[in-house]
Amino acid sequence: MTSLEAGTPGDLRPILYSGQVVVTRSGAIAVHAANPDDAAPDTPYTRHGYEAYYGSISVEPQSQTFVVTIESSVVGDLVGRRLSRSYQLSGDTLVITPRDAMEGFRATYRRHGT
Repeated sequence: MTSLEAGTPGDLRPILYSGQVVVTRSGAIAVHAANPDDAAPDTPYTRHGYEAYYGSISVEPQSQTFVVTIESSVVGDLVGRRLSRSYQLSGDTLVITPRDAMEGFRATYRRHGT
């Protein structure tokens, strides 16, 4: 992860996070992100400043969207949910945003490896 911005639609602000997203050719995804402040308030996706989940991913390249079906998560309430995301891929840079702007984030990643 090279940057994470969060907030309300039209007012996203940078926050200090590190993380990674791993997508396999077989259709699996794993996401890990950490706030260096482990006392950060919990969110719908985090506990103690940490976000982690994995599941299956269905990608629609034409609409630049994907859906993750969560199989396991540090936040138990997410298990079984389907998260819809938009993405932009340019060279080695991937930008992910929620399809529902009210979720309020933009995560940017740089590709490592193949």
